Amino acid sequence: MTRAAPRATPRHLMPMLAAFTALVVLTTDLYLPVLPGLGEDLGATEAGAAATVSAVLVGIAVGQLVLGPVSDAVGRRLPLLLGGLTYAVAHVLGALAPTLGVLLALRVVAGLGTAACLVVSRAVVADAYPGAQAGRAFATLGAVVSIAPVLAPLAGGALASMMDWRGMFLVLALAAVGLTAAGFRLVPETLPPARRIAPRASAIAGELGAVLAQRTFVAYLAALGAIGAVLFGYIGASSFVLQERFGLSALQYSVVFAANAVGIVGASFTTRQLVATVGSRRLLGMGHLLTLSGVAVLGVGVGLDALPVVLAGVFLAIASVGLIVPSVMALGMAVERERAGAASGLLGICQFIAGAIASPLAGVAGSPWSLVAVMAVGAVSGPLAVRALAGRVDLRS
Repeated sequence: MTRAAPRATPRHLMPMLAAFTALVVLTTDLYLPVLPGLGEDLGATEAGAAATVSAVLVGIAVGQLVLGPVSDAVGRRLPLLLGGLTYAVAHVLGALAPTLGVLLALRVVAGLGTAACLVVSRAVVADAYPGAQAGRAFATLGAVVSIAPVLAPLAGGALASMMDWRGMFLVLALAAVGLTAAGFRLVPETLPPARRIAPRASAIAGELGAVLAQRTFVAYLAALGAIGAVLFGYIGASSFVLQERFGLSALQYSVVFAANAVGIVGASFTTRQLVATVGSRRLLGMGHLLTLSGVAVLGVGVGLDALPVVLAGVFLAIASVGLIVPSVMALGMAVERERAGAASGLLGICQFIAGAIASPLAGVAGSPWSLVAVMAVGAVSGPLAVRALAGRVDLRS
């Protein structure tokens, strides 16, 4: 399945990588409007139906850690295309699942396919785009991941008027087949055989260890986990804080959530425009300053019980994701460009670990101060980690 890189141009490559990345959000968010119907159809509780989302996230987390370094051994195209096919098959079989147990197992498999698409797409960016071009590419992927959660439920709501969850799974399978077919034609092999590692478990494990031995990479890994704590703390607790403490309706909360997502998209495109002249390290510093400012404003708003101030603080803190994540990705992947798959896998799973820890902590006792505390820890620990472990590096990197 290997082809030479000249068969595809960057003009084709970036849209393809963005489409593969969007599968992550579609897998979890598109069918949310029909989740109650899924539970009724399979005789499952609300918790059981919701577990189909958790099962996908487990597959994505584990898959990134394993399949990232695997792509360093076998190349990028094979894991990417097999990931797309696995995604399609898992959704076809999921549409036919007779029980919740079978569906949960297939959702984990779908998560593994999704992980391959996500982790390899980041590695391809590191292979194919040098310097500031990589920063712009990661900002584009970040914008896709940010806006997709806003659009996916809307698309799911439209599809829900025409089909049940089984039909929706078939739609996802069809989309994956089309995307994989396009990827076969347009996505080249970006990792030549001379740069690959031995396809052995010991070599793959050694890749992960070698990446983690790099202090500078660990700094950016910690920064990504820190902003992940800010983001997932907000996702996990904001609905309770804004609706129960400050009285927003479900519709009003949805508007606020969408506005914050648009803030991330705007910051991502700002990163894309400025990275060539400002540099990823400076943009990262700007993002950290924006996070700290937003959390400080949020704390003042909670203390004053002032909803407009709270909303302003949340918007600033969450918008900073669009500056920090693309910059961290570009800087971290640049440190380990020769081990891009392993680096991509570690960066990917770090976000899930941070989210798993921060989300429940931010919702402790339903207090807005729990959310403030979690976001504050993330806002402070990110710049401290970069300063302590990365030190002074080229601001144009």
